[in-house]
Amino acid sequence: SLRRNPRARISCFVDVDEKRRNEVAALEDGIVTAASLEEAIDRREEIQIDGVIICSPTAHHFAQVKLCIANGIPIMCEKPLSMNHEEIGQAYHLASEANVPLLCGYQRRHDPSYVALEKALSEGKVGDVRTIRSCSRDNPVPSMHFLKISGGIMHDCASHDIDLCLWMAKEDPCEVFAMASAFNKEIGAIDDWDTVMITLKFPSGKLASIELSRHAPYGYDQRLEVLGVSGMLQVENRRPTTLVTSLESGISVDPNCFSFPQRYTDTYAIEVDHFLDIIQKGVQPKVDGESCRKVAIIADRAHEACKLGKPLPLQF
Repeated sequence: SLRRNPRARISCFVDVDEKRRNEVAALEDGIVTAASLEEAIDRREEIQIDGVIICSPTAHHFAQVKLCIANGIPIMCEKPLSMNHEEIGQAYHLASEANVPLLCGYQRRHDPSYVALEKALSEGKVGDVRTIRSCSRDNPVPSMHFLKISGGIMHDCASHDIDLCLWMAKEDPCEVFAMASAFNKEIGAIDDWDTVMITLKFPSGKLASIELSRHAPYGYDQRLEVLGVSGMLQVENRRPTTLVTSLESGISVDPNCFSFPQRYTDTYAIEVDHFLDIIQKGVQPKVDGESCRKVAIIADRAHEACKLGKPLPLQF
């Protein structure tokens, strides 16, 4: 998305893997590489750095965000910014004090379909909301290498859906309950789950449910449904084409997009464009620190609810 955007260019690519660095450097002229973010920042006299996009393993996010803030560099960081809600609050506090923009990468906030649904809700198209239902099923099953460093399904996967539910509900939940299973023995062996159900209750009486699975053999599956007093709003899956084939034997359409890079190709481009607007035009990030902090708290409590087998109150 960044390489295709005419408003910016990749000045430096950072990775601990030398082979990967060389592959990216070969993509186009002018890309400098570094083995660490510290090295890249130390070389700012030769490398123009107007912003940093962080997509390293979750465990490194907080330290890398703080390093950028200390050097006055605007940041877009892949979610979660940290698995510790106190660190998230600290990062946003430091960014605010230093007047450094910080955008957390909940990409569905930028997706045209989800944006249209939220707009319809805000305009009262379906009246007061009663229930919100989010479904996220992965394809393909993530590698064990990734899952071991992902931070677990609650922070890696559920955090997207939790953020979505809070965005649509326009209020903070007061209670969470969750159940989970590990059908994949390898995933169970690292004390994680591959199948999760989460329920959120809100002070107004709204209910939200989140269904997660690491395995959807029919293709990447992400849907949202919001039921209001006067109607329902839905975001459905995208397919590679809109072709419908109708024959005597039946009607067929394309399968779902293979995985998230295909489903969110346009969304990632919009997100990058928003980050550039933050840097170049001074617009406010669409995702704020309080939202990120609350998502982390809910993810932690959902994990705890799974372990304890009972609903838990939420306080922010």
